[in-house]
Order: sequence, then structure tokens, then C-alpha cells
Amino acid sequence: MAQSYDAVVIGGGHNGLVSAAYLARAGLKVLVLEKRHVLGGAAVTEEIFPGFRFSVFSYVVSLLRPEIIRDLQLPKHGLDILPLDGTFTPLRRGDGPASGGGDYLWRVNDHGRTIRELRRWSASDAEAYEEYGRLMVEMARFIKPILAITPPDLSSLDLRPMVPLAGLARRFQQLPERQRAVFVQLMTMSASDFLDQWFETDPLKATMAASGIIGTYQGVKSPGTAYVLLHHYMGEIDGAFRAWGIPKGGTGSVSTAIGQAALSLGAEIRTEAPVARVIVEGG
Repeated sequence: MAQSYDAVVIGGGHNGLVSAAYLARAGLKVLVLEKRHVLGGAAVTEEIFPGFRFSVFSYVVSLLRPEIIRDLQLPKHGLDILPLDGTFTPLRRGDGPASGGGDYLWRVNDHGRTIRELRRWSASDAEAYEEYGRLMVEMARFIKPILAITPPDLSSLDLRPMVPLAGLARRFQQLPERQRAVFVQLMTMSASDFLDQWFETDPLKATMAASGIIGTYQGVKSPGTAYVLLHHYMGEIDGAFRAWGIPKGGTGSVSTAIGQAALSLGAEIRTEAPVARVIVEGG
């Protein structure tokens, strides 16, 4: 077994696996070391109860960059993403406009059906929802490229890494005044306060506010959570903007596909291989 590698990736989470795959694709000899028996980190599928497998941490796919899917040919290695149809919010008896039994709020990928559903609750909310969606898509198109910018080292005297930020500042100044104001609101306001500006229906605001705290330790009234609402509009699957999906086989199937891609490119992967220490002398 070879003992010398060009790169050793510690941790077999999906980020580490992507790094290993690209390094191997570039011709480097790569080793991935994962402490657990399964690859994936927080993107894993595990059997919690006998016969039942769950995505135990991350559970949806959307911000996985499409160029990674293409470059690593992940569908060839088993990646299959099922479109997420929408959200269903059941309500207690008497809490909605329907008479008799309990009501619900159902938002689906069919825009017309969603608008008709919202109009059943509030005509003004149905109208505002369309305007809100258009504005959030515009903001998502402005902000999403920022995710690909390497954060500059502010302690460095080298100003070259600051060049992309200068371009970002110019793009910001070119935005219409309203979009600049909304950008500031998204970065500073809570999800609850931001949605209160747009809608009057509590079940709608509650359902949408949940998107502002996914993956955080915050509440819907915490400042800054309005920005997380924007992730709902940044989603992309196979070139389809604003798309979210559930990976067939659970989120672990994403990591499995990336791992298989890395192996096919020549990387070596070891599970149950904890790292005791990292020796940097002479490296």
C-alpha cells in the first residue's frame, strides 16, 4: 500500500470528497481518511430503526453547484434528485377560512395553483406573493455569485484578493434603489419582520419564516435570518433556478455518488481511519 501522497484529505464529508475528486481529476495522488464507518459527514443516510433509513442531518439538495454535478458526472455514479413539490401546512379546526373541519395552506411548484390557494386566504397576499417572488429572484441573481468569491484575508497587505469585492461594489451601485434597500433589509432584519412587510396571513408567514432558520441556531425574530429566506430562491437543480429536491436514497446518496466519482478518478478512500495527529515538519 502506497505511503506517499500528493494530498491527504482529513474527513470524508461531502466537501472533502469533492476536494479529493477534483484533486484526483487534476492528476494528483489523493488519500481520504474518514473516522466513521460511513462517508458523508452531515450528508449521510443511516438506519435508525431496523429496516428504515433516514437522512439524519442534511435532508434536501439545492445549493450543490451544477458545475460540480457535471464535472464529476454524479448522475453516472448514482445521483438522482427528485423535485420537491412544495409545502403543506395543516391547521387546527377553525383556524382557516374553510368552514367545518381543519383547514390547510398548500404551496406547490405549480405557480397558478399556489396563487389560487393564497387567494383563498387573502387576495392582497396573493398579489404580494407574486411581487415578492419576482423581487427575491432578482436579489438571488445578484447575491448568488458572491458565494463563489474567496473571502479575502483582511490581515494581508496584498490587495489583489480585494479586486472581486470592488466589482461587487460596482454591481451593488448599479442596482435600482429599491433593490439596494431590500439588500440591506435582508442582511439585517429578522425573517419575521421582513415577511410582516409583505403579508398579512399568519399561516403563510409562519410557513415561509421557517425557511429563514433552517440550518441555524436562531429564531424567526433573530436579526439576519431574513437573508436565509433568500436561499429558497437561490436553489438550482440541473440548471432549473429556484429548484429544490430530495435525493433518492437519502442525502447519503449524494456523498456516495461523490465518493464513487473520486474513486473512479483515482483517489483512495479509507473509512474507520481516524487521524491521531498531523506532522508538518518537512512537509
